[in-house]
Amino acid sequence: MPPEKAKVAFLLDEHYPAWLADDLIADGVDAVAVNNHSRELQGVDDRYVLEAAASAKRAVVTEDVTTFSAAIALVPGHVGVVYCHHARFPRTRAGLNKLRKALVALTTDPPEGLGEHPVVWWLASCE
Repeated sequence: MPPEKAKVAFLLDEHYPAWLADDLIADGVDAVAVNNHSRELQGVDDRYVLEAAASAKRAVVTEDVTTFSAAIALVPGHVGVVYCHHARFPRTRAGLNKLRKALVALTTDPPEGLGEHPVVWWLASCE
């Protein structure tokens, strides 16, 4: 019998609205938004966002490739970063709903180690 995959929990970076985390929770996904439940993380260096996510065993969902790449180098014990390209998932209502569906699909079949080990993943559309 194959090993059971870990359940993935997310911390949505500050450029994502709080309603997205609420919608993910309604879909059965463990999600917290910096703009809702983690206000102390708003505007801080991405290293601290990644450290907070790691201590809570959450993978960060972000489109900030450059700054999170630097944070990853400083926080090797993180449990995952999920990159979302802004062209694929624009920050419009429709784009964010597309992102929600893709994150739900990701939790159904996550890459091995996401949520447990320092996995970096580029999110694809689920259309």
